Amino acid sequence: MKLAGTKFAALLISILFSGMSYADLRMPELAMQLILKKSVHQNREIIQFEVKFTNQTNRDLSMIIPGSQNKGKRILQLQVFSVNNATNFYTKVFENPLELEMDTSVIGSVYFKRLRARESVSIPLFVNDSSNARKYIFSNYFFPDFPDGKYEVIAYYNPFGESLAPYVFQAYDDHGRTIGDSLNPEKMQIDAYGIYSNYVQLTIDSHMATTSEEGKQGICSGSCHFCRHIEKQQWHRVKKDIIHRVDDIAQHRNVLFLFDGPDAVLSSLPSYYSRQIVLETKNGIVYKELTWQIGRIFSLRSTIHKWCYWIFRWNAPMRTSSTKYFHLISVR
Repeated sequence: MKLAGTKFAALLISILFSGMSYADLRMPELAMQLILKKSVHQNREIIQFEVKFTNQTNRDLSMIIPGSQNKGKRILQLQVFSVNNATNFYTKVFENPLELEMDTSVIGSVYFKRLRARESVSIPLFVNDSSNARKYIFSNYFFPDFPDGKYEVIAYYNPFGESLAPYVFQAYDDHGRTIGDSLNPEKMQIDAYGIYSNYVQLTIDSHMATTSEEGKQGICSGSCHFCRHIEKQQWHRVKKDIIHRVDDIAQHRNVLFLFDGPDAVLSSLPSYYSRQIVLETKNGIVYKELTWQIGRIFSLRSTIHKWCYWIFRWNAPMRTSSTKYFHLISVR
């Protein structure tokens, strides 16, 4: 009887204190994957990473990506660790400063990105791209010289230092409890301290051949006209290539990354649709913007239609616009 009484007392105490016990059992609503394009590099060489964000919910939700941000605290950081294989102990040897130092002559900001259920979006990061570092946030990363060896790199995403974050994110604490307002299903729920990606292994080898082709993929051959025009920075020819004969732009050897376009465009005609593209030229990495015109207005037909209505009050049966028109108008 005494043992039964002890068990009952223990059960009662556990029930009474259960309300004070929490466990962080939330499934992360935003997943982040870090991809290293080429695993072996020399110091000061440009290193390309790709970060893939995935909406893991069954709801359409929004998030923010670096976009054209050029001041304040970065929302995406890279951290580098050395690893003692004998003890499996990780030591942080470097992390990019959170405070941005960039050219602010043009106003920049983070971008909103709408993700459908289970949809992903990817962005590139270029480390040691000094020529673009002050102008483009995706190149505002650098690594110091490391001794030869293997390192583990991880990405850290924390949007809560950004003023626009509360519009799309809702934070929860270490125990999974929502901070501030009650649970809002229209917002993405993430940890108040940010989220981390997987680790990727980076090898620094000062004796590596600089002509290594590892990580270079493409659908084109070594004689590809499109890639040759990119390499020589012949932008008028690049434009003609895209208009007339190039498919799968992002799959070409000298195209390092093709960003997604905007989630929506204006419905009025004509409208415009732009995508940023990162290219590898003989002079280094170059950012360009591809702009297409959507729809067109036939000015002569519109004028005739207008005059027919003004003079005769008659709507002439002629088409004054086209919604099927989609044409690249600039590479700049």
